[in-house]
Amino acid sequence: PPAPAMAMAPAPAAAPLMRERSNGVQEAMPSFDVSTVDKGFATEFAVPQRITVPSNGQRITLALGTHNAPAQLITRAAPGVEEAAYLVAEMAPPPGVWPAGSVGLYRDGAFVGTGRLDFATATATTSGAAPVSSLSFGRDELVLVRADAPQDVTGSTGLTGARTERKTRRAYQVENRHRNAIDLQVLHAAPVSRHEKIEVESHYQPAPSDLAWNRQSGTIAWRQSLAAGATAQFNAEHTLRYPKDIELLERP
Repeated sequence: PPAPAMAMAPAPAAAPLMRERSNGVQEAMPSFDVSTVDKGFATEFAVPQRITVPSNGQRITLALGTHNAPAQLITRAAPGVEEAAYLVAEMAPPPGVWPAGSVGLYRDGAFVGTGRLDFATATATTSGAAPVSSLSFGRDELVLVRADAPQDVTGSTGLTGARTERKTRRAYQVENRHRNAIDLQVLHAAPVSRHEKIEVESHYQPAPSDLAWNRQSGTIAWRQSLAAGATAQFNAEHTLRYPKDIELLERP
């Protein structure tokens, strides 16, 4: 019958119409490039497009920018606290304003955890050095750290034995089992006198690179390059002298 033929007649015309639209200029994709305006005491971040935020608590993340920052890798150990070494990356704060936030940490392409990066809290770990921010990338299993048992000796000094002398010795060993040299940093907590009648005398082997690491009095830092397969030894000896009627209060 003629009726179905009339109903199907417009169908072929749809294809040229679709081709015509496909050959036209496509609509521009929305831009989400964030612009930054520094107002002196406040920084404003603006997005040129509207963003739909769901009401179910889902977070929307926008990249404020990218920055490739050179980092210095350090193998850090505190044998008196834990017989382990950790890989730490130190970097200088980049220019501009970067809000604090969480970061994903990858080592050799493998995800090792998350951390928090806040360039506003960057500090100088040594006197006269530029401020840096640090990120820990987990334990370095190829660096062996050993701490010998502490040696403590207490006795009396003076003509009448009215003073107490206490000697302590700490010894640490660090072995590098990597195929390359590492930048090693070893931290040690030394006694600090807070009383004029308490004397503290300290000797170190080798000589430490910093006697107040991270601006913390009593935190000693050794730093050196450790060749592949090499072992380094660190020694600290402390002598405390004080009147017998004074009771020492030791703080961690």
